[in-house]
Amino acid sequence: MEEENKNADPIAEPNAGKPVLGKFKSVDALVHAYGELEAEFTRRSQRLRALEEQLASKEGEDTHAAPVQEEPLRAPAPSEEERARIAGEYLRSPKGVPLMGEGGTGVVAPKTSPKSIYEAGDLALGYFKTSK
Repeated sequence: MEEENKNADPIAEPNAGKPVLGKFKSVDALVHAYGELEAEFTRRSQRLRALEEQLASKEGEDTHAAPVQEEPLRAPAPSEEERARIAGEYLRSPKGVPLMGEGGTGVVAPKTSPKSIYEAGDLALGYFKTSK
């Protein structure tokens, strides 16, 4: 009968009542690893607290120090009169080349359409000669 009880339920847990230790070989090894983990956590917490205190003390010092200027220095913006003078000089500088016609419309070259194949050839030769 005892043999029947041992073999009767092969699905039952063979380690019933024993703790599941995972990768640890014994309960003592698990307790030792937990102690090391707890000590490391305590060291890191203390280090973090020290760094936070250093940061807080540096932030307190920086409030009394002169601010560091990180932006590049820029020239002051010109006045309206100076802007108008500069724009006027710019618009007058390209002599003979109108930037815009009257009323704000662009300057358009006159439309040329050849009336024969000979005029088209002459036009093409003109483009080739002036494109250099």
